[in-house]
Amino acid sequence: MDHLHNGTRDIHALIVDDDDVDREKLMRMLRRGPRNITFEQAASHAQALGMIRQPDAHYDIVFLDFGLKDGDGRDLLPEIRAEIDPDCPIVAVTGNADQQVAADSIKSGMTEFLTKRTLSPERVAASVEEGMAWRKYRQELRRAEEELTHRSLHDPLTDLPNRTLFADRLSQSCARARRSGDPFAVVMIDLDRFKEINDSLGHAAGDAVLVTIGRRLREHLREVDTTARLGGDEFAVLLQNVDGKDSALAVALKLTELIEQPIVYDGRLLYAGASLGIALCPQLGYDPDALLHAADEAMYQAKRGLEKVAFAEGRERRLAAPQNERSLLHDIEDALQHRAFDWHWQPKVDMRSGKVLGFEALVRWTHPKTGPVPADALIETVEQSHLLEDFTYLSLDVVLEQFARLQHVVDGAGIAINVSARMLERPGFVGRVVEAIARYRVDPARVVLELTETALIAHPSQAKRVIEQLHDHQISLSIDDFGAGFTSFGYLREFAVSEIKIDRSYISRFTESRFDQSLVTSLVVLCESLGIPLVAEGVEDPETQAMLVAMGCICGQGYGICRPMPYDDVRGWVKSWNADHGKRRLSA
Repeated sequence: MDHLHNGTRDIHALIVDDDDVDREKLMRMLRRGPRNITFEQAASHAQALGMIRQPDAHYDIVFLDFGLKDGDGRDLLPEIRAEIDPDCPIVAVTGNADQQVAADSIKSGMTEFLTKRTLSPERVAASVEEGMAWRKYRQELRRAEEELTHRSLHDPLTDLPNRTLFADRLSQSCARARRSGDPFAVVMIDLDRFKEINDSLGHAAGDAVLVTIGRRLREHLREVDTTARLGGDEFAVLLQNVDGKDSALAVALKLTELIEQPIVYDGRLLYAGASLGIALCPQLGYDPDALLHAADEAMYQAKRGLEKVAFAEGRERRLAAPQNERSLLHDIEDALQHRAFDWHWQPKVDMRSGKVLGFEALVRWTHPKTGPVPADALIETVEQSHLLEDFTYLSLDVVLEQFARLQHVVDGAGIAINVSARMLERPGFVGRVVEAIARYRVDPARVVLELTETALIAHPSQAKRVIEQLHDHQISLSIDDFGAGFTSFGYLREFAVSEIKIDRSYISRFTESRFDQSLVTSLVVLCESLGIPLVAEGVEDPETQAMLVAMGCICGQGYGICRPMPYDDVRGWVKSWNADHGKRRLSA
């Protein structure tokens, strides 16, 4: 239990010093401070080491002398961090006043450096408060990183592992099976009648079905197995130590029984079914993508047939794309030749002052026969085709040419262009970007290339090399959809990241979800500590804007600020926005 003294928590301190007089002097000064402090003392390096290694050892702060007769006090730092608390503040108290020694101490992990000759009750008390503040900051940062890592690897609705974490565990299982022969099965599950429930009773009913089924699957399966929600009404299961069809089939049939049990929602009984596809390893090889695809094809085979469960066979994958996909690709190629795409501009603003900070260029295409094509479908088709380079360089040419005519309209604002991570692997990419910027006489410091988080970390070594080259030319990098995939914070420190755009899924229920609010707060703390600006995507209303600003997230982008607009409308919008001093109310 924590005890309070004058509104502050009691502190338990360890003082390590081989001089009895110096220890007593320090304790007297600590007692005169505002905190209620209890002490333990160590008069040697060996005694301190023994105390630190005690199973029940706990210290809120450590005061450490370097010049111990039986060893260097600095050698105790890693022991304290490992055995006591990685965030325990450690204050150096030494007779050596050398400035280089002080600098080296702070660099090695000391939180404060005090010289015995200049000790005073006020300075000692200040070191305690600074240490406690440092510890609190470190703990908050650690919690923020842990929360964000969990969010990036789990489905927000069911809290099951998401596609990224499932893929990682599948890869590990393949490597283990190849190495030691451990068999396993991949089970793909697609719910039946889910769309009917969603359409007739609404998304809340659909969400309740997904949560219930996810819980049933997780509770039935063993801890060594993995249950994931891949998206929509699709789940996947990784069954470890399954040695053949009979074992896998027995588990799969039990899962169908669990899914088909009625679900009580709002006084109604809802019934869902499922089609399951199973791929076995090592029977179908050790390639994780191939196993996942095989299970997916088997699941669709079950959905088309009369059986609820189907096994993947070792058939060769069909190479021909469906006719409609070939037709779409042909039409996109024709649109490229005629430069038939448009790029709409969406502003990014400082939500406190209203200052326009930049724009993101978003591709739009109206098919001559079928009308507007969803941007996601267009980009996905292009990324998987031979048209990616032509599309990317057309995008650069059009957007940079437009921006060149607008540079003077908004002083200092930048332009963000979305780029596929596949382009980082293409020879000459950096040169083409630099050449286009120079050709249109655009300030490279105002050009931002946006890559999604998952794309960035798919090939980190290649990405790092290309990003460094772009950085050398003053071209910035923004990570889009941050938090939607596998978040590795080490990459943020390693890459020259100029901006993070928090995924809109964090913002969509922001005003109602304390969970999302705490995550955004954590992300603000993390970005501040790394010195990386944070942008909230999907800002839709004034309440969300106000809450984000209050939490420290200043930059925003979304329909509530401005919808993406044709290039020809940008100049007028900027003039109107600035005339209102950037304080226009967010649209409903």
